[in-house]
Amino acid sequence: MLTPVDIQNKIFEKKLKGYDCDAVDDFLDIVIQDFEALVKENSVLKQQNSILNDAVNRYKEIEDTMHNSLDVARQSAQDIKNNANMEAQAIINRAKIDATRLARQIDEEHIKKHQEMLKMKQEIDTYKIRIKTVCENLVKTIEEI
Repeated sequence: MLTPVDIQNKIFEKKLKGYDCDAVDDFLDIVIQDFEALVKENSVLKQQNSILNDAVNRYKEIEDTMHNSLDVARQSAQDIKNNANMEAQAIINRAKIDATRLARQIDEEHIKKHQEMLKMKQEIDTYKIRIKTVCENLVKTIEEI
């Protein structure tokens, strides 16, 4: 393939009336063929460049979409984590309330049973006194007889 230096350094033989027309025409034919080849190659390279640029742009769009999807996934994960923490805290709070209520019920029952026991003890003491009185009266009666 010709280079600009080849064209610049090309020397045509001089004839009586100037350059040899056939030599100039032959050289121009070579220059035209090489130039046409370069134009075609340039066109093909431009098409390939366009195709590659389109592919790069598609991949950039895919990359942007993936980044956006990743951001959405991260936000969703954070939201799920926050909701789980709030739900866990609500469960803990309900459990504390239930435990407090249950402890209060147990305390109330304990107090009630303790009061029942004190009442029974008092009744037993009353029965003891009555039995003792009956026994003393019996002993008196027996002595009188």
